[in-house]
Amino acid sequence: MTIWHEMAEQRLLQYGCVLDNGEVKHSSFPSEYRKHLAVARQSLIYIFKNVGKHVDGYDEAHMEVGDTHFSGYLIDENRILVCLCAAETNQHDVRAFIESNKQRFSS
Repeated sequence: MTIWHEMAEQRLLQYGCVLDNGEVKHSSFPSEYRKHLAVARQSLIYIFKNVGKHVDGYDEAHMEVGDTHFSGYLIDENRILVCLCAAETNQHDVRAFIESNKQRFSS
């Protein structure tokens, strides 16, 4: 079972991917969500790059998109975890899962 299946099974996300230096790695996004992922990728890279210049410890960003939202979690200085989640998803549960599995997102 992949980490994406585990997270989907726990209702923590619908789709996810890891951006490594801005490039998509380890993605579960289907091809029909390519545009959604491109927008999330650009937005989250911009947010973390620019906000990080002014605020220390900023490692989480959320964008609402209709009845879903994109969440971005800074895994390390080069990696961002992108999650497409249902609006009612408990982000504290997502954060807890990420923290306890951080090394799995880096490999």
